[in-house]
Amino acid sequence: MRREIAFISTFLPRKCGIAIFTSDLIGAIEKAGQWKCHVIAMSDEVKKYDYNEKVWFEIDQFDIDSYIESAQKINQSEISAVMIEHEYGIYGGEDGEYILKLVENLEKPYLVTYHTILPEPTPKQYEVLDKLCKKAIKVIVMAKHGAELLAQVFNLEEAKIEVIPHGIPDLRKTSNEIAKKKYNLQGYYVVSTFGFIGPGKGVKYAINAISKVIKVFPNTVYLILGQTHPNLKKVEGESYREKLIKLTEDLGIENHVRFINHFLTLEELADYLSATDIYITPYPNKNQIVSGTLTYALGVGKAIVSTPYMYAIDVLSDNRGILVPFEDINAMANSICRLIADKELRHRLELRTEAYGRNLKWSKIGWSYTELLDNILVG
Repeated sequence: MRREIAFISTFLPRKCGIAIFTSDLIGAIEKAGQWKCHVIAMSDEVKKYDYNEKVWFEIDQFDIDSYIESAQKINQSEISAVMIEHEYGIYGGEDGEYILKLVENLEKPYLVTYHTILPEPTPKQYEVLDKLCKKAIKVIVMAKHGAELLAQVFNLEEAKIEVIPHGIPDLRKTSNEIAKKKYNLQGYYVVSTFGFIGPGKGVKYAINAISKVIKVFPNTVYLILGQTHPNLKKVEGESYREKLIKLTEDLGIENHVRFINHFLTLEELADYLSATDIYITPYPNKNQIVSGTLTYALGVGKAIVSTPYMYAIDVLSDNRGILVPFEDINAMANSICRLIADKELRHRLELRTEAYGRNLKWSKIGWSYTELLDNILVG
């Protein structure tokens, strides 16, 4: 008989990176066979989302009583343990403090997976993370920098920390030329970025870099793949995207930048990444400890240019990519030009990222979580 675990997280169809992560993770764990997974969905508007059968019930993000009631429901169930996917912004209260009310009332053991760890947290951010860590039976991070921050900033004992990488689906790859033909990209060098678009992605720096690249390689196109982040769109509509579009017009490169403004299916993502020659993550936040989009690019074997945020430093070490200084448009442009000009270098990087990505498939990550759960909850 399979044991049961409940994940507290955002969940599809709510459009959120953590929702995608949790959906993929529970699929991988259930394929491993030992655990049955349920989802307790964090909803910004209860009964708004058409959840599938994996969702046991919802928590109203902004209703503190909903967290207490959820703990009581879990306590009365056959659930063996709870997995909390943590990001400050998906829980209610100051810096997501409402989640503490749930764990204070929870009688079942729980684990926490951290998607954000700040090296200089505010007092409230420190309090929330610290209290979550203290009661958790295990804390999971996706890269060694995250583990180091927990130990150094939050004084968490190393024995409590587990590093399990971010997983990626087994994306279907097509040849570069066939994929380019599908999207009318024949004859172009293709640079791309994907994910939810917002100021935190640093896309404006990449656009400015492309304006320099096309002076050397005029047959270059930059694909900005993905819709505006739903939280940003809710507040200001498409004004941020419109600013980016205007930037391309002001630079005179609107014919070299294509905006694909919708939520990509896995099939579309696989095709666009297959068509990509160089993948770029120009993120301006040095403290970012995980990036699902960079993980996907690794998984399909792309040559990568990135700013040196924490996760990129981890996964692109050992010459798996090119790191450039934050907000340094010239360095980005020069690195892209270098990769366009040097096909052999591009190919070497592709081989290294593809080899690294083989260990990130969800099938392997699912087993890592299964073994962890078995070791700490079954013995």
